[in-house]
Amino acid sequence: MDQEEGLKALDNIVTQFNTYEDFLDSQITTVDLYYLEDETLARQLVELGYRGTGERVKREDFEARKAAIEISRLAERAQQNFTVLTSTDGRKML
Repeated sequence: MDQEEGLKALDNIVTQFNTYEDFLDSQITTVDLYYLEDETLARQLVELGYRGTGERVKREDFEARKAAIEISRLAERAQQNFTVLTSTDGRKML
C-alpha cells in the first residue's frame, strides 16, 4: 500500500469513529472479551497489533489525522462564509 492509499484508509477510519477507543473497540470481538475478561487489555492487544480484525493505527496517527480533518473542515467553512460576505468585484458587502 502506498502512502496515498494509507492516508485514504486512515481518513476512512478517522471519519468513521469519534474516538481512538471507539476504533479499538470495533476490532474487539465478544470472544476476545470472554477470554481476556478485561476491555483495557483487549484494547492494548489491538493497539499493539496482536489482535484485531482490521488496519493497525497508532493513537498519534489517529489523533493527528482527526485534528487535520477538523482544521480542513473549519477552513472550508470559513472560506465559504468569506465568499458569502464579499461581492463579485471583491468589495465587502455590509
